[in-house]
Amino acid sequence: MSYPKILIVGHYFDLHSGGGITMTNLFKGWDRDKIAVIAENISHPDLTVCNKYYKLGSGETRHNFPFNLNPRKKPMHGGPVHTVAAPAVSAPGKVTKNSVLKDSYINLLHFAGLFHFKRRYTISNELLKWIYDFSPDIIYSQLSNIELISFVSDLQEKLKLPVAIHMMDDWPVTISRPGPFQAYWHKRIDKEFRKLLSKASVLMSISESMSVEYLNRYGYRFVPFHNPIDLNFWGAFSKKNYAINTPFVVLYAGRIGTGIQDCLVDIAEAIKGLVTDGAKIEFHIQTVSNDPVLQRLEAYDFTRLKAPVPYHELPGVFAKADLLVLPNDFDKKSISFLKYSIPTKASEYMASGTPILVYSSTETAVTEHALQNKWAYVVSQRSVEKLRIAIYEIYSDENLRHNLASVAQKFSAEHYDGDMVRTKFKNSFVLSNSASKKGENANTTVNSDLNQ
Repeated sequence: MSYPKILIVGHYFDLHSGGGITMTNLFKGWDRDKIAVIAENISHPDLTVCNKYYKLGSGETRHNFPFNLNPRKKPMHGGPVHTVAAPAVSAPGKVTKNSVLKDSYINLLHFAGLFHFKRRYTISNELLKWIYDFSPDIIYSQLSNIELISFVSDLQEKLKLPVAIHMMDDWPVTISRPGPFQAYWHKRIDKEFRKLLSKASVLMSISESMSVEYLNRYGYRFVPFHNPIDLNFWGAFSKKNYAINTPFVVLYAGRIGTGIQDCLVDIAEAIKGLVTDGAKIEFHIQTVSNDPVLQRLEAYDFTRLKAPVPYHELPGVFAKADLLVLPNDFDKKSISFLKYSIPTKASEYMASGTPILVYSSTETAVTEHALQNKWAYVVSQRSVEKLRIAIYEIYSDENLRHNLASVAQKFSAEHYDGDMVRTKFKNSFVLSNSASKKGENANTTVNSDLNQ
């Protein structure tokens, strides 16, 4: 099958971020000559899927007044990326004075209504020539802010190409923070987002729950595409022995920040009670985040902060753990932010053969999905005591561990097999390209065909 040329805007292929991993696994096997990426701050991209990158620099970034008056701001070098350094593995982040000041500055910009105003991306002559030389058929973007909405809209208008939008989380609802200008920015972002949706040819979500919500909210059908897995890659290292280990390792791997903070402390408190009662348990946290909650977590003597490993080592790391946790915070803001998302690592957790514990509200897609398909032990109320009981049950029952893992592995093989998911994913672009050339309503054609 011949696939169209894809111009990816806003995110690049990598093996350390959720969006990058999902994109890498979805586009795996595509002809590399038919993929090109435009993104900012490109660092250690994965070259196995794509090796044609354009880094947005000062030539494509316009800072509005008064942010264009900073005399100490260095020009951002952009243009085609010709050489790429070997990927680096970072240690868990530390909270520094600079990181605290940066967070305070960002919060101030949000309160003053200036955060979404400070800059815009523009189409420079150099970028336009690079795009024309590539000659794409379709634009694809994992939108995440108003800058990308405007930029993708400008590119679509300039290039007259169909657009594919893939939503990773419900950021349009949560991106505007509290302050005097929150309502203004919420309305403006919503208006510009809806305008781009009306011109899109392919609409994708990260979960079935998001697709249902977006059909009701925006009136368009979104086809769900979650992170697919390669069964051979994960199966080669999957857990086979469910005898209890000493220590029993509870592992959280991934981002720490908005929506994933207090839940980790709850887990630590639950483990603390079990350790006090004599259980041999360690809580391993694998992250590069520098969230202040890490300082609280480090205070527990059974907590171990681990540096992330290269992606090819993840199956072994997940399989060596005794319990994998997927936690979310229970406050309204966190639930709103994560409500329709399913973490990238969920399908990978399932394939690892290690039992999973979901600690999240019933209002979130991940909890609903886990309860419906029984691939995890679920604690859906915020309660350290219920969490302690759940961890103890899994810790003390080998059959329970094995049964949880078996159901999850079977579900991942049936629903997230990479070959199956990638075929459907690629067909969405083929249908879009075909409909566009025929002058049909591509959005209606693609989404109706894929939902059949």
